[in-house]
Amino acid sequence: MAVTVSLYNHTASLFLSGVVNNTDSFKVILLSSGTFTAANTTLVQAASGYTEVSSGNGYTSGGLLLANVVTPTVTTNDAKFDADDAIWNATGSGITAAAAIVYEDTLANDPPLMYIDFGASETAPASTDFKIIWPANGILLLTTP
Repeated sequence: MAVTVSLYNHTASLFLSGVVNNTDSFKVILLSSGTFTAANTTLVQAASGYTEVSSGNGYTSGGLLLANVVTPTVTTNDAKFDADDAIWNATGSGITAAAAIVYEDTLANDPPLMYIDFGASETAPASTDFKIIWPANGILLLTTP
């Protein structure tokens, strides 16, 4: 099945207006199940539609802090967001997830930025890595006309 990435309604404006900036922290959480509602503006609102992967087996509740974030490179018409791939080393019974949410961890209410539906549950058994490999040209590129 195909991976689907959906943006929340406020995502583009947060990046293009510069509200999200280079000093911010971003995290990605893994979900065992979930639904996407574009109108959600806080992680708490989004949480009503998902179940986060339980802490343990190499995963920690609240998600993984993205490393080496390049936030956003804003020019007259665009904004680019990028970071290192998200990698969890699975232990015990492994890590299984069906989706993920990237969120901004510095602003009040932790606004969710994107919902990633893996298309099916993905599993990393013990002693392997659960990875989200971002595109080589960046996680997100927004361009205004």
